[in-house]
Amino acid sequence: MKRARVLQIPELSLCFLAFFLHFFWEVVHTYFYTLKGSAFNTMLYGWLHCTWGDVMITIGSFWLVSLMSRTRRWFLRLSKVNLIGFIAVGVFYTSFSEWVNVHIFRSWGYSEAMPMIPWIKVGLTPVLQWMVIPLVMILLVRHHLLLHSRRYDPPSKGAPLKGKS
Repeated sequence: MKRARVLQIPELSLCFLAFFLHFFWEVVHTYFYTLKGSAFNTMLYGWLHCTWGDVMITIGSFWLVSLMSRTRRWFLRLSKVNLIGFIAVGVFYTSFSEWVNVHIFRSWGYSEAMPMIPWIKVGLTPVLQWMVIPLVMILLVRHHLLLHSRRYDPPSKGAPLKGKS
């Protein structure tokens, strides 16, 4: 029964998916950064560093929407406001972080292949990352938790057991 409770903690599922989906994205869009010509261990550090940052942004966005909606299970009854809020927090933070790290701190740079958003001088792929991946994550976590809540919740009094009529 303890295993079932752990599987229903939304933050765990969210962190797991965030790590793997963002890590995949970071590796794929390396081509758009100056990092692409670096040694493998340098690229690996960059991928892991950015991925952990993405996981932290994901959890921050999740908790912010949870506070606003007053429940950590807001995605089970998904509303447009919560979904857009979750995505928007990531998009705004990422846009700000990209601008600061590229133009002020010069922590990383874009290759010439990076499509740019001209009015804010930020790369398009990190912004797209925060439009696509959060949507996929929320839908997958929602599916996972709904599936596990049906599998592990005891039937209510008077309800037939699964497999029996």
